[in-house]
Amino acid sequence: MRAALAISLLLLCGAGSAQRVRFSSAGESEVVDKAIHPPATDRERAEQLKAWFQEAGCTGDALQSEPVAGAEIPNIICELKGKSPDAIVIGAHYDRPSSSARPFDDWSGAALLPSLYHCLGDQMRRSTIIFAAFADNGNQANGAEQIAGRLKQVSAMVNLDALGLSPSKIWTSRSDKDLVKKFMTMVYALKIPASQVDIDLAGSTDAQPFAARGIAQITIHSLTRQNLISREENKLNARNYYDSYRLLCGYAAYLDESTKDTKGPKNSRSSR
Repeated sequence: MRAALAISLLLLCGAGSAQRVRFSSAGESEVVDKAIHPPATDRERAEQLKAWFQEAGCTGDALQSEPVAGAEIPNIICELKGKSPDAIVIGAHYDRPSSSARPFDDWSGAALLPSLYHCLGDQMRRSTIIFAAFADNGNQANGAEQIAGRLKQVSAMVNLDALGLSPSKIWTSRSDKDLVKKFMTMVYALKIPASQVDIDLAGSTDAQPFAARGIAQITIHSLTRQNLISREENKLNARNYYDSYRLLCGYAAYLDESTKDTKGPKNSRSSR
């Protein structure tokens, strides 16, 4: 039986208006258990993500396995339809990492996507929210490039990478300023720790194909500079991972409310 949900209702005030942000978070063990044992192969990861999306209620035409040119695995896409076709994309790549010292880097973000669908799917949303597990090929963002190229009405893209190693962090220099401001608004509203750490040493990200098309985007991660240079195995911290989940539930719900008047892509203020 599914664990009981914690219903969160926040009233955020700003720019002369108030926005009611509502989401339903699952229990910690239900969320963390998905991340701590990454499947051994990329194909097993794809099948596991599909199964979790189905368990969360994403079925039928809403759940797609999309072949990707140049990749051996598909994009796994779950669409939560809203009142508007304008979309918010929440994405993460799920391919196995090249380094055994970083087993969670390419899985912890993707493993969170079905749980995020679950926390947001309890009510009709204003925007259509697309949860995308990207079929990357090493450092090539094949999956993200394909989705960014075919979607026509995207108001924001939230890129998840390497969560749960430490409290949530923003790659500020490569993120849209408005999206960063809204993220920090939710940090203060939920009283969950977060900070800003740029990780240029990590290379390219799945946010870049969206930024190249003028779509506002933000990269949220948990990497410290020590994580990037150390050869020691990165360890997932359950409390940090669950905090990131709750923060992202609230953030996505807030974006849904605050971008309701946006029409199509907008120019990103980030640097790439």
